[in-house]
Parts: sequence; structure tokens; C-alpha cells
Amino acid sequence: MDLPVTSWILLISLLVFCISAVKAAKCPQECFCVQLNVTCVNKNLTQVPATVDERTVKLDLRGNDLQELPTGAFMHTPYLTHLLLQRCNIHKVKEGAFRGLDRLVLLDLANNNIEILYQESFDGLFLLKWLIIDDNHVKEIQPGAFSQLGSLNLLSLSHNQLVYIPNMAFQGLQNIKRIRLSYNLLIYLDTEAFVELVNLTRLNLSRNPILCICYLRPLREWAIHNKVKLMGTCGGPSHLSGERLNAVHPSDLRCQSEEEEAAGITPRPTEEPNKVKCPANCACEGLQNIEKLCLSYNFLNYLDTEAFVELVNLKRLNLSRNPILCICCLRPLREWAFYNKVKLVGTCGGPSHLSGESLDAVHPPELRCQNEEEEAARITP
Repeated sequence: MDLPVTSWILLISLLVFCISAVKAAKCPQECFCVQLNVTCVNKNLTQVPATVDERTVKLDLRGNDLQELPTGAFMHTPYLTHLLLQRCNIHKVKEGAFRGLDRLVLLDLANNNIEILYQESFDGLFLLKWLIIDDNHVKEIQPGAFSQLGSLNLLSLSHNQLVYIPNMAFQGLQNIKRIRLSYNLLIYLDTEAFVELVNLTRLNLSRNPILCICYLRPLREWAIHNKVKLMGTCGGPSHLSGERLNAVHPSDLRCQSEEEEAAGITPRPTEEPNKVKCPANCACEGLQNIEKLCLSYNFLNYLDTEAFVELVNLKRLNLSRNPILCICCLRPLREWAFYNKVKLVGTCGGPSHLSGESLDAVHPPELRCQNEEEEAARITP
């Protein structure tokens, strides 16, 4: 028997209500959901909501308190294409945190507290186009951290604390076009970190204290040959300070004699030449009896021997975790330490052939600034 029209209307309304209720049930209580977009901004969430609809394509979690992204944190949302995680107090992205997101094209991790990019932190993001990690505390990129990001076009690491880029840091980024490393603490870059980036067109090094001497020449020549625009300026030596990296001619990037190079990096004062120089942010007066001095975990790349000559009882100078540049400028300090039996603790941050070598083991003659041709030939792969 046919149902009355009013009954059909009631039945259809009930069906629509049930469908809506099912959809609503898949939207987390703290969030706002429109179609396949889920927004959970500034809700003080401590973990990724488990009730997000698996069909969601855009998930906005800005301004929460996630702190740590565990392995497989987004396995329940495999259709995501856009993931926004800014200002979430994230300090660690565990290996495999984004596994299962093989459709993701945009990942924004800006304004967090991430310090280390681990080897498998971004595994599974095969289609990712844009990766933004600006305004964090990134100090270390483990080799292979981006190895599965073969589709990436933009990598942004501005406003971090990078002092060194390992040779294999950008392995796997064969389609990368732009890399932003502005506002870091880079003084030296080895060409080997970039040689496989055949599609790179722009490398932003703005606001880094780049040392424009012979060690930078291979990178400048590589950029010219591959038509890569280098953005930024020289941080030293003094005669090139402020010059645009993209305008400096490779022949200008030279290593002078020890005395000239030291003068170029740290000009000596014309007055009171024998006065002890205290490292920045330190207080050195009255330290004649000091035996141990710890300057580890700073951003020192060069030290003038005059800062320490009056510390006649010093036995141990700890420079661990500093990006010390082991070239001719460091030789006077090494000779002073050897002569005064002061143990130097720490390792060389560059150039590449001395990177990782113990400061206390490097022989003074190894700390040299060679002529341009020899230096370029030695560093260039």
C-alpha cells in the first residue's frame, strides 16, 4: 500500500537528519567542520583529535599545545592535502610522524620549538610540494631528513639556529626550486650539500654571517654555472662586508695571508693594542687565576688569541658545539694553546676536510689559507 505524501516527506526528513547526525558525529566537539575541511584553532588541544573524519582534506590545528608528534600521528586521516600546525609548541617530530599522508601537498610547521629534523621525520610525504619550518629552533638537519620528498618545490627554514649544513642534508630533493635559509647563523656552506639539486633556482641566505673567502668560491661558481640566484650579503671579511652574494665575483673570494685574513675578520683596535679582548657577552676582568673556561654551545666561529693571553693559569678551554672555522685565522690560538699547555675541547665546524676534527689534535700547519686555485680544487667534489 502506498504511503501518504506527508509520510514520505517525514521519512525523507528523518533520513536527512540521520545522515547529518552521522556527519556531525565525525566532527570533533572542539572543531568547526565544513564539508571536508576541519578547523580546530586555539583550542588548547594536546593531541591530534581521533574523531576527525578520515575523508578530511584540510586540517587546521594552529595555536594548540601538541608538543610532540608521535609516529603515525595522522594515520586516521589518509586523504589530507593541507596540514597546518603553526604555533603548536611542537618541540619534536618523531620518525614516521606523517606516514600515511601520501596525498599531502602543504605542511606548515612554522612558529614551533623544533630543534632537530630527524632522518625519517618526513617519511611518506611523496607528493609534498611546500614544507615550511620557519621560526623554530632548528640546529641540526640529519642527513636524509628530506630523502622521501622528491616532489618538494619549496623548503623554508628561515629564522632558525642553523650553523652548519651537512653534505647530505638535502638528499632526495631532485625537484626543489627554492630553499630559504635566511635568518640563520651560517658562515660557511659546502657545495656538496647542493650539487644534486638540479632544479634549484633560488637559494636565500639573507641575514646570515656568510664569510666571503676562498671557501665560498666553489659555491659561487656552482651558482653561476647552474643559474642559481644567491640571495643575501657577505658578513665578512671587512672589505666585502655588505656585498651581495649574487654580485661577488669568484675571484674576489680569496684567502689572504694569516695576518691579512685575521685583520679582515676581526679588525684590531688602533688604541690600547695590548688590552685583552673579552668575547662578546662575557665578563673577563679579574680572571687571572681561572683554570677552566667553558664557552660551549654558542655560535663562535673565530677567536682572537688576545682574549686569552692574560689568563696565565688557564688549563682548559671548552669550545664544544661551536661552528669553529679551522683555517689560518685560528692558527695563533692553536699555537698559543700548545705553547701554554691549554687543552682545547671541541671540534672543527669547517672547512669540509677538517670538519669534526678535534681542536686539540689539529696541527697548526693544517690551519691554512691556501691560494684560490688550490682551495677551489680541494673543496670542489
